[in-house]
Amino acid sequence: MIKRLYAPLIAALSGFWIFLAATVPAGAQTVSELEDAPQPDVTSATLVPTFPQDLILLPEDVQSAAIEGLAADAAEIPAGVSGADEAWYRAQVAYVGEDWASARNYAETAAVGGIVDAALLSGIMARNGAGGPVDLSAAARWFNRAADRDDPVALYNLGQLARLGDPSLGLGQAEPWFERSARAGHIPAMVEHAINLRASPVPQDAITAREWAGRAAQQGSAEGMYQLAQLLDAGQGGPRDAAGARVWYERAANDRLAEAAFQAGMMWADGEGGEQDDETAREWLRIAAESGYAPAQGQYGLMMYQGRGGATDIEMAAHWFSRGARGGDAESQFLYAFTLARGEGVPQDLEMAYRWTLLASIDHLGAPVHDRDRERLEAGLEGALSPDVRQRIRAEFEALR
Repeated sequence: MIKRLYAPLIAALSGFWIFLAATVPAGAQTVSELEDAPQPDVTSATLVPTFPQDLILLPEDVQSAAIEGLAADAAEIPAGVSGADEAWYRAQVAYVGEDWASARNYAETAAVGGIVDAALLSGIMARNGAGGPVDLSAAARWFNRAADRDDPVALYNLGQLARLGDPSLGLGQAEPWFERSARAGHIPAMVEHAINLRASPVPQDAITAREWAGRAAQQGSAEGMYQLAQLLDAGQGGPRDAAGARVWYERAANDRLAEAAFQAGMMWADGEGGEQDDETAREWLRIAAESGYAPAQGQYGLMMYQGRGGATDIEMAAHWFSRGARGGDAESQFLYAFTLARGEGVPQDLEMAYRWTLLASIDHLGAPVHDRDRERLEAGLEGALSPDVRQRIRAEFEALR
């Protein structure tokens, strides 16, 4: 649930549409560089490399020696260890020393010898292409070897691979893997399991989602705190608890989760779940905005524009509208277009205002945004620009979609 500071903005817009049509001559043009428009959002299915902390088992002095250049082949092995344990020991030395090829070879040898952590490392390196080519099939095999021993990290990684939707991996749906991992105690899997249950069309699943998010939250997961707050805020899986939601948003925000700081700020601004306080709202929104969260950047700018919770600063408001707009937030794009059209905090530029108004008509997923204020701004700008300018900007807009 994303909250917005809509009502005060409508008051700020009052009378502007008449002002625009009356004061700007038809066909007026200013700077219209295409590079000022936002770049297309680039996403990647690449999995984030992970190395579970519990795999680092070497004594600190050996790790230091490996960092300083100790070769895995030259490492002195403790007496009485098995061949598999020796291979795992050398794999760790090589990994710490960033000798990826040796680490991968030794880890695979140790994994064949039955060492679960070595199977995990082998899967991680095969998945990420460390020490050799990316090989998702091999990664799945190594993770499955560890998962056969109910290793929670392996189960979680199999869920990540399954989510790619590659049938050749033979992993099926991701959710059963995440559930198994969650039940085995893996906290990130608890969060994934809660998210999947929350998205389920079965109403009773929301109750279970709240339980799993609560478990992750209680064990210190910022994402678990955020998911629990979302469930409480929306009244999913039980009665709506705005006060509880606000508490968990703030706890997640204190663990540097920008989305949570944004939601906490909006609840303080609206007086949801507790007292209303613009100064506290503005501070949470500042934290989220400075963390790069685009929706918060627009809302933080709006607090500055309206002088809520602190001094009015039109130039900084326009700056944050611009940041949020370039981050792909539709409301920030509308707000930036509004300041460009009025020439508030930035030089007046009707062409650029029109471009951003068109961009604000679709959200980051490409779905249409229906907003009467945006549509009125679009109509006002169309009345102020010549037909050939409108046609050119619309062609640029369509090319970006």
